[in-house]
Amino acid sequence: MREWSATFPAWLEVTPVQALVEDARLRSLGAGEREAITLALSIQADLLLIDERKGTAAALEKGLDVTSTLGILRLAARRGFIYLGDAFERLKQTNFRCRQEIMDAMLNEGSGDLVR
Repeated sequence: MREWSATFPAWLEVTPVQALVEDARLRSLGAGEREAITLALSIQADLLLIDERKGTAAALEKGLDVTSTLGILRLAARRGFIYLGDAFERLKQTNFRCRQEIMDAMLNEGSGDLVR
């Protein structure tokens, strides 16, 4: 991970957040969630990727459309870019945390092409 973050790929754009939105709802969030929501609002983002529950609720309250890591993986599987089962196995090797029941439900959505 350190190697990857030391030399970002060409498609990645790093944009600093100019000023945090002063909002009581956002103050209870972690710095990363606050900055992500503030940036999404400032650039009028089409979609915000956020996994933390409080952050998701705050972003929705601000009128942002949100998805999660699992939502991105589901979409990629539906479009044939990945196999969801394989992606979940790789995700389990990281520090990402999710209830197994959620992953099982996604795998059982009736799309055999999502699983390998």
